[in-house]
Amino acid sequence: MRKIIMALVLVCIIAVSSSAFSGREMWRLQLDSPVTSGIAVSGNTLFFGTETGRIHAVNTNTGRIIWDYKSDNTIYGTPSVIGGKVIFAKADGELLALNGADGGFIWAAGGVGGRDTRGHAVNDGLTDGTSAGGGLVYVSKADKKVHAFSDTDGRTAWTYTTSEQGVRAAPMYSDGLVFVGEYDGIFSIIDAKTGKRLNGGGAGSAINTPSVSNGNVYFSSWDGSVNAVKIKGVVPLWHVNIRDTITTQPEIASGKIVVGTGRGAVVALDEKTGRTLWRYNTNGGSISAKPLVADGVVLAGAETGSVYVLDMNTGRVLGTVGDANGLNANPAYSGGVLYFGSGNTLYAVQ
Repeated sequence: MRKIIMALVLVCIIAVSSSAFSGREMWRLQLDSPVTSGIAVSGNTLFFGTETGRIHAVNTNTGRIIWDYKSDNTIYGTPSVIGGKVIFAKADGELLALNGADGGFIWAAGGVGGRDTRGHAVNDGLTDGTSAGGGLVYVSKADKKVHAFSDTDGRTAWTYTTSEQGVRAAPMYSDGLVFVGEYDGIFSIIDAKTGKRLNGGGAGSAINTPSVSNGNVYFSSWDGSVNAVKIKGVVPLWHVNIRDTITTQPEIASGKIVVGTGRGAVVALDEKTGRTLWRYNTNGGSISAKPLVADGVVLAGAETGSVYVLDMNTGRVLGTVGDANGLNANPAYSGGVLYFGSGNTLYAVQ
């Protein structure tokens, strides 16, 4: 056991032989506003956006800003990186495609034109980000539709109309299919080329962004349920209810499914059966960022309070990282390093 004292931040990590994660801070980057988007990693570059609409590309090794781009609205969701481009979703519903190398503007899509009294673009807003694959970028908007845009020029490829309540979570692309969870509990499998609904299912309340692993799709809901479905043939595998509002996309790793809840709990389930393996309460309010599993640990934090490092097998607390300002959005793990935003700070911890 050892204590690591970071500059101005106390971080305690208990070293365990099953994990390569030590909790040592590599660097931190102070920003002018909170990180509001998830973090995407491509090569040695991190891409993310902030509350004030500033988009950053940062060197993974040094924390140095390579370029930044000032947009006119808060950045949501995790950016999509594809074909040398990085595509961001803005709170006003517009998508921006920038050159990943230098931040140069390539295209914008999804706006309906016009400006509000503050000069912001008037569009069909959103609260989550994009998914990409098959030459298209997919996003759910407040117009109650899922939109697919060409990743080359931003032209609309198709739109899919959802139910009256619409979609509040990002769609998920995998192997020619788009998986969509709607606010009123409808789950849909959509053909990525045509936008036609192929099949689906449901839950008793709003469905979060689904996750795909080993030919199965897993989706969680605000009603506390988690469903596992074999994609081929759309065969239900199991259904469980953890009796707590689930607020995150499922994280799948090493035979486990990890979710966060509205009461600040982190819950691990067995991937094959859905049986609850462990539960840990962060006491930090609702969890909105998807828990991240890497090197035998789970990184999870609520909107306020500490960001916890938990043993993946037992849920035991190994320590905390960050500055107790909560976990803003989905973190990233690459090359043995965890990258996450907490408050106005971006951290790299290994």
